[in-house]
Amino acid sequence: MISNNNNQQQSVSVPTNVNQDARDIEQAIVAQDLQGRSILNDTVGPSGWTNESPEDLANFIKSLRPVDKILLDKALPHFHVVTDDYVHVSIVDTFNWNETAQRLGKDAEGEWFIVAFRSVRKADADSQLLYQADARAQQEAVHSGGLLKYWYGDLNEHRECLAMCIWVDREYALKATRKPLHLKAAKLASQMYESYQLERYSLVKRAGEEVFHIKAL
Repeated sequence: MISNNNNQQQSVSVPTNVNQDARDIEQAIVAQDLQGRSILNDTVGPSGWTNESPEDLANFIKSLRPVDKILLDKALPHFHVVTDDYVHVSIVDTFNWNETAQRLGKDAEGEWFIVAFRSVRKADADSQLLYQADARAQQEAVHSGGLLKYWYGDLNEHRECLAMCIWVDREYALKATRKPLHLKAAKLASQMYESYQLERYSLVKRAGEEVFHIKAL
């Protein structure tokens, strides 16, 4: 993977006030996202758990802090894009971060780890093989623990795409990258992509605030 060279160190608070025209545009984009424009907008966790063993579920729950459970139950199910140009827009401006933070409640505090993957797919890439490998790696990551949100957008007309994960912390993300199905999917990169870039961020919610602070790592 290619590391992000944009090492911004300043925390960013995402603005919450938008005019009505912008809100109308956003709502149209949200409707597209929720109706299947994105390939996947999946909140991992007990409330959305299907077709897995009780042991898998128990192991996943062990990886969660109390604030993670609140995030899963009350906030992340309402997480979505706010722009249809997400392949070019910064992560800070792509999603409804502050609306999600408000759903956590003012007293909640926590820190999480974001990984974003931007790519340009080759014209002759085997999309079915890529989706299958990605789906298997995602399930492996769920069982590994610590994965809270997986969002995967569709391709634009230039075959550009954005995928994004929110993890409990960096250690869980690193643990998943060492798993065999993830390594197998990663080996497809040179075959499937013209270019790709990996971005990493911290996501912080402070007690007494209703916003997230996002910092590039």
